[in-house]
Amino acid sequence: MYKILFIFALIIDFLMKRIAYIISAYTDPNHLKRLVERLSVNSDFYVHIDKKVDITPFEKALADKVQFVPRYWISWGGWSQVLYQEELLKAVLNSGKDYSHIVCLSGLDYPMWNPERIVSFFNENPNKEFIAGFDMTSGHLQYPYYTKYHFFRDLKCNSQWWKDKLIVASRWFMKPLCHKPPYAPIDGKQCDIYKGSDYWAITPDCAKLVLEKLSQQPLRNYFKYSFVPSEMCLQTIIFNSPFRENAILHTDKYPGLPTLTPLHFIDYHGFIKHLDESDYPRLKESGRMFCRKVVSGKSDSLVEIINKA
Repeated sequence: MYKILFIFALIIDFLMKRIAYIISAYTDPNHLKRLVERLSVNSDFYVHIDKKVDITPFEKALADKVQFVPRYWISWGGWSQVLYQEELLKAVLNSGKDYSHIVCLSGLDYPMWNPERIVSFFNENPNKEFIAGFDMTSGHLQYPYYTKYHFFRDLKCNSQWWKDKLIVASRWFMKPLCHKPPYAPIDGKQCDIYKGSDYWAITPDCAKLVLEKLSQQPLRNYFKYSFVPSEMCLQTIIFNSPFRENAILHTDKYPGLPTLTPLHFIDYHGFIKHLDESDYPRLKESGRMFCRKVVSGKSDSLVEIINKA
């Protein structure tokens, strides 16, 4: 009987499609290593390391456990964040492997669910797009900040103070001159803009559509000088496509970043809190698949609790 059950379990495991994790990181290679090791069941990993930092510690920590992709100098809120997402999606689709979903994480995430449960969940929801969106255009532009031009966000500058001054000065200079329309050009049409989160899980077919539309120069030009385009570009493409039927649309009022990040627990009040063991009851109650931010040193006890749960 036990042999039959064992063989049956092996067959089920064989039939399960793998998960592709795409991960962006710039710090804490030791935590990234434990994140990868924890998730390494029926999964592959594609990793982008910020070009501003030395990649050597990450290569030593991860060895042959991941595939590194070409690197970009990343600036928060800039177009470079879309570029690394694009690079990671290309790596997954060019692998030729048959994945259930592509899951986008940061290097400071950690799973609340065990890896077998995660793989089963995605395989049980083969057509579901776990990406959330809020219509900024039809929502009466509750955040008009996003139609302003934001220059210098991708400027390679060692002084963040001077960079911030340039960003603010250019925004105020451009304000009386022009602003972008509250529509993005896709396939020659003016489409509503949707906002969401950097972290999501989409099917490979959806990812193919994203890369196809991202190749359109008018769309790239529109978002290139936007504020945090990585939280709008993919969402705008997906929610103006047939894939919106299987995605997570929020209506009424703007729900906030934690709600727009469908798979993660995030404690966000102007910044994302570094989690520790005292946060575990809230994490467990949330039922979310992942949590962030988890860092070496401060979060070690929390990781131990999660692993034993």
